[in-house]
Amino acid sequence: MSKHAFWQALIFTVIIFSLGLILGFFLESKQSDRIYSDLRESELNILDEQLRQKLISDSNLSCSISKESLFLFADKIYQEALILENLDGTGRLSNLNSIHRRYDLLRTLLFLEAGNLKSRCSDNFKIITYFYYYNSEDIGISSKQNYFSRQVYDLKIKYPEEIILIPLAIDTGLASVDLFLKSLYIESYPAIVIDDLYVVTDNLTLKELENLVFNNSSVYSP
Repeated sequence: MSKHAFWQALIFTVIIFSLGLILGFFLESKQSDRIYSDLRESELNILDEQLRQKLISDSNLSCSISKESLFLFADKIYQEALILENLDGTGRLSNLNSIHRRYDLLRTLLFLEAGNLKSRCSDNFKIITYFYYYNSEDIGISSKQNYFSRQVYDLKIKYPEEIILIPLAIDTGLASVDLFLKSLYIESYPAIVIDDLYVVTDNLTLKELENLVFNNSSVYSP
């Protein structure tokens, strides 16, 4: 009886182990497919943005159409990147640094387009750029980044048609982002930049941030 129970336990263990290997292989394959799909999507988005900017500049589209296109595309990219951040935080996908770099490159293009459109059309929509560390393991910085992220997101939700929100990681090695940062002279991160004129590095309430964005109080200027 003891030998019979031993063989039953061994067979059961082998079956469970084999099923675990098969499941692990399946999940790894699905993860690889998802990463490849996200990479392809980010590449298409970059090409789409470049062509969209060219069409807007070459076709002399009206300011209203150009603005609508900008906001729709910016919101689409923000939501896609938000999903990516959530997946990254849960550990359901790995090796996402390359995808993040592509999205940061895309958001840099969006920032340039938003600035050009705002200048060309003398529009009063607000450009909020949120700079943060992607790879930071500092608990204090992570806590502050979560707070800043929540504040700018809530403000965007409250004013969806008046704010372009562009989060950018500062530590993914993109030369364009590094060059942009040098022009701003920001001394600490995370930081919120409003219309490329005002820099916020201290914690503000949502109401204080709202007043700053829409009143442009110079007390917070760098």
